[in-house]
Amino acid sequence: MRAEPMINKRLIHIMDKSKKYVSAQVLFQWISLLCNIALMSEIALFLSQLSVGLNPKAWGNFIWILLAALVVRYACTTLASRMSHRAAKQVKEQLRTMIYEKLLHLGLAYQQKARTSEIVQLAVEGVDQLEVYFGSYLPQLFYSILAPLTLFVVLSFVSLPCAVILFLCVPLIPITIVAVQRFAKELLGKYWGEYTSLGDSFLENLQGLTTLKIYQADGYKQEEMNREAEKFRKITMKVLTMQLNSITIMDLIAYGGAALGVIMAATQYAANQVSLAGCLFIVLISADFFIPMRQLGSFFHIAMNGMA
Repeated sequence: MRAEPMINKRLIHIMDKSKKYVSAQVLFQWISLLCNIALMSEIALFLSQLSVGLNPKAWGNFIWILLAALVVRYACTTLASRMSHRAAKQVKEQLRTMIYEKLLHLGLAYQQKARTSEIVQLAVEGVDQLEVYFGSYLPQLFYSILAPLTLFVVLSFVSLPCAVILFLCVPLIPITIVAVQRFAKELLGKYWGEYTSLGDSFLENLQGLTTLKIYQADGYKQEEMNREAEKFRKITMKVLTMQLNSITIMDLIAYGGAALGVIMAATQYAANQVSLAGCLFIVLISADFFIPMRQLGSFFHIAMNGMA
């Protein structure tokens, strides 16, 4: 079975107006990363100089750089969150408007195309799932590509072997995502089918409750609903199990890669190939290679559900 691309071109084309918000969010995340790099380098330099003693000027420089980096990071994080909200708001408004206009165009014959419960579920939860796709997943996808490249360039000036090892470990997470995607596509399709089927049965039984009571068939319909609810429970547990397993694998890769970076830094410091400040900087920054991809994996499951 062929996996769907991580970027859905049809959705991007429909939601063309949200591109500027996605681009702005990625930019603010990247500036925040640069501030974090500056902060970690200053902390590493500060700690390395403690052994030889610090003069008051060094203390002052450290405090000013620390405060400036924190302020800029806070501002960028706030602005990125606002861009995410605006992108999601734009998507929800446009999609629900399109659904409503489509229903008006179909008129009373809309039930020949789709069931009422399915339309309600699509317009409410379905659109909310796509909010995560545009507000979180899509910006994180671009940022998770940009961040390791930026860190690789910066770290290569400190220790090229460490930079290469950490950079080569990063693609293991998207490889895991693609492998999960092949299985998740079919499973989430079944999940959404069971979800809409259960909603349709519930609405139909609720509308015909009086008739069922008159003919004393409500007990039979209750048992039927229980069987459908049990099927939905099982498919939901399969989805949760799949998500938990993939998250566990991504955590192992992320923490294992960061640990490998720490070991490499300690080894190179012992061999006098990097300074103490360089070693501390690698230790502090190694996890940042994997955090963006790890967050992308978290958003991936909700985004896949929205695309389904």
